[in-house]
Amino acid sequence: MVNSAPICLFVFNRPDHTNRTVEALLGNPEAAETDLIVFSDAARSPDEAARVDEVRRYVRGITGFRSLRVVERLENFGLARSIIDGVTTVVNQHGRVIVLEDDLVTSPHFLRYMNEALALYADIAQVASIHGYIYPVDGLPETFFLKGADCWGWATWKDRWSKFNPNGQELLDQLRSKKLERDFDFDGAYPYTQMLIDQIEGMNNSWAIRWHASAYLAGMYTLYPRRPLVANIGNDGSGTHCDATNQYDVKIAREPILLKSQPVQVDKEARTMIAEYFRSIRKSFPNRVLRRAAILAKSFKILLRGSMKLILPPIVWELLRSRHTSPWKGDFATWDEALGQATGYDHRLILEKVEEATDAVFQGLAPYERDSVIFPEIEYSWPTLAGLLWSAALHDELNVLDFGGSLGSSYRQNVRFLKNLPHRWNVVEQPHLVDVGRRKYRHDGLYFYSTIDECLSQQTPNTFFCSSTLQYLSNPELFLNDVVARAFPVLIFDRLSIIQGDRHRLTVQTVPEHIYRASYPCWFFSEQRLLKILSRDYELIEKFESYIKNETWIDGEVRSMDFGYIFRRRPEHRSR
Repeated sequence: MVNSAPICLFVFNRPDHTNRTVEALLGNPEAAETDLIVFSDAARSPDEAARVDEVRRYVRGITGFRSLRVVERLENFGLARSIIDGVTTVVNQHGRVIVLEDDLVTSPHFLRYMNEALALYADIAQVASIHGYIYPVDGLPETFFLKGADCWGWATWKDRWSKFNPNGQELLDQLRSKKLERDFDFDGAYPYTQMLIDQIEGMNNSWAIRWHASAYLAGMYTLYPRRPLVANIGNDGSGTHCDATNQYDVKIAREPILLKSQPVQVDKEARTMIAEYFRSIRKSFPNRVLRRAAILAKSFKILLRGSMKLILPPIVWELLRSRHTSPWKGDFATWDEALGQATGYDHRLILEKVEEATDAVFQGLAPYERDSVIFPEIEYSWPTLAGLLWSAALHDELNVLDFGGSLGSSYRQNVRFLKNLPHRWNVVEQPHLVDVGRRKYRHDGLYFYSTIDECLSQQTPNTFFCSSTLQYLSNPELFLNDVVARAFPVLIFDRLSIIQGDRHRLTVQTVPEHIYRASYPCWFFSEQRLLKILSRDYELIEKFESYIKNETWIDGEVRSMDFGYIFRRRPEHRSR
C-alpha cells in the first residue's frame, strides 16, 4: 500500500449525512493509515446553530483514522469559499489531497483506488485529478480519461490545484475567445457553459464549475473508474446546491478498480456514451427557457420584451409573458396601510445574502455585487461617478456620507477611480449591517456608522450620496428636509423612481424569489414635489437617467422612470 494522502472532509449542518459519510470511509481498510481533516462551516443564522453544533459534537468524537483534525469556522464561509480555502491549505501542506463533502458515501475500495492513482500519475502534469463517481452508464472501460475536472469524491496534487482560477469571467472569456463552448458542453449535451455564466451572475456559487473550466482550459484530464466508488446521498433536497433527484443514483462498486498506466487523452467512446446519458436526462426546452428567464429577470429588470419576441417561438413567449407580473402594486394612503399588505422581510436572511456576495468580491471571486446579487462586471453609473469626481475637485478631497450604502457596494463600484485622490467613504446603515461592516470590511477608505449624527460627530462630509434608499423610508419628505437642514455642500441621488403628476404614490414591492422572499412599502415620487424641497437651498446641476432600469410599470398602468440628480448648495446658503 502506498503512503495515504490526507482526506479533507467538508461538513455543515447535516448530522445524518455526515455520519453515513464517515462510517463508509471507515469501511476502507486504509482509513487506519489516513489522516482526516474536517472543515466545519459555521451557521448562517441562529436557526441553524443547533444542527451545526450537533455535527461538530459528532466529528470531534470520530475515531478509526490515523489522526483527526477539526477546523471549526468562526463565521459562515459558504461551500465554495470553504472548499477553496480548505483544499488550498491542505494540499499546500501535504502535496496531495483527497476531497469529500458530507453527502458522499464511498466504497470500501475508494481509498485504495485514490491513493494508487495518485501515485501512478503523480509525475504526469496533464492529469488534473482522480475521480471516484461515475454516471450510471454501462459498458465503460475499467478506467478512462475525460478533459477537465470533477467534484464528487476526488483527489489532486499541489501543482495541479495551482491551476484553479476562481475568476469565472476570465474562464468564460477564454472559452468564448477559443470558441470552445460546444466542446466544453459535451457537444451540447450538458450546460456547463451556462453553469459558469450562472456562477458569474450570482445564481450559483459553484467552485466545481470553475475547477472544471480551469482544468479544461489548461489542457488537463481527470481519471474516472468504470464502476462508481462514490454515491451522492445529498440529492434529497437537503444540500446547498443540489435539488431532489434520482438521476445520479448509482450502486457502489463492491470490487476494486484495476489500475494500469494508459495514455492521457480523452476516451472518445466513453465520452460519447456519457454525452448520450446527459441527453437522456436533459429537461424539456420550455422549462429551461423559463428557468433562464427567471435568472434574467433579476434586479427588477424586465428584459423579456422587444427583441426577445424575435428569437423565441410564440408558444414559449406566451409562457414567459404569463409568468411576468409587476413587482409594484397598489396606491396606498398611508405607510401603515401599505405595511399591512406587505409580508416584511427577514433582515438576517438579507444580511447573509449581502455578506456572502460581498465576501465573493473581497476574495476576488466576483468583480461586483449590488443588492446581494453578484454581477459578471462592474456596472457604472457614469453621471454619478462624474458627480463624485466633480465634488472632489471642488473640495480638494472627497468625503462621502452614503446613506443606505449596505456593506459598501457603491464604494467598491467606484473605488478604482477614487483611490488616487484623498477620499473617505462613510456608510450609514442599519445596526446589523454596520456590525458586519466594521468587523469585516472596514479599511482606510471605508467606514460604517449607525446614524447620520454618529457620522457627523466624527466627520465633515462634503457629499451626501443616496442610491435607491429614499423610496423605502416611511416619510421621505421629512428626511429630505432634514438633509437640506444639515447643509451638505453637494447632494447626489441615484435610482429615484419618478412618476408624472403632483403627488407621490405608495406601493407594495414584492422582491423576486430568486433574490429573497420579501415585500415592503415602496414610494414612487412626484419630481416636482421633490425638487420643491431641494431647490430652496440647492441648485440642480444635472439630471440623468439611472443606469439600472429606465422604465417600470405599477399595476400595469402607471409608467415610472428611474433618474438621478446632482445638486450643489446655492452660494447664499454655503456655510462650509
